[in-house]
Amino acid sequence: MSSPEGIVELRIPRTHGDLQREVTAYRYAISRLDTGLAPRLIGFEPRLRALLTREPRGERVDDTPDKGLHLRESVHDQAGQLLRRLHESTLGAGARQAQAAANTLRYVDYLDRVLDRIDSPVLAGRRVVIRRRLAILREGLPQLPSAFCHGSFGSGVWRWQRLNRSVALTGFARAQLLATVVDFARPSLLWTDRPGLEDAFTEGYGRPLDEPERLWLGDFALLAALEDLWHAIRLDDAEARRHHADAVCAAIGRLPVQP
Repeated sequence: MSSPEGIVELRIPRTHGDLQREVTAYRYAISRLDTGLAPRLIGFEPRLRALLTREPRGERVDDTPDKGLHLRESVHDQAGQLLRRLHESTLGAGARQAQAAANTLRYVDYLDRVLDRIDSPVLAGRRVVIRRRLAILREGLPQLPSAFCHGSFGSGVWRWQRLNRSVALTGFARAQLLATVVDFARPSLLWTDRPGLEDAFTEGYGRPLDEPERLWLGDFALLAALEDLWHAIRLDDAEARRHHADAVCAAIGRLPVQP
């Protein structure tokens, strides 16, 4: 439903736990972002497991008449600024590291389970290699920096507000404490051949990626690409499926060579 302030959206989270997590996220973390640049919680009804939000207006950055917006340095700079404000939230500060590691492990385990269900030629003969990397990744999770993360951060959830030439964020259903590198993964898929985009993003974010984040960035980029490919398959979106299969192939090609 449209309103002058934005798009009113009614959603039914999968579980009551998901509903409570999202409500907490809206109240204590997402609210740090400026009005008009992120959703706002209007209300919720636990008995119906219903969540009512007001989403910011804007065009998809990767699907707008202004072609190539997702490859503009100014867009990545603004996206970095928004992510910094979200990551600076103190939500869950007391047990942040342990909770973030546990949540990130669940994310890794979920994609490990999904791997066999992804029917794509790009994975032929590569599942063993991917699982070997996941085993190594699990060991490193406790050392990764953590923050309250968007969970699906990337150009797919960036919205371009043409009037004021600003970027807004949507799609916070996965927002929770995670390793910060989870939120860097999808943008990094665009950085490989365009280092200026990474420079712009980290300028907006306020710091470069640290050593552990950079060490595991390629692995999380692969996980993000696999997740997007799985969603495209479930939606039977042939064009998106081809695009994300290419991203998976590129991400696998950038993984460290194992002896």
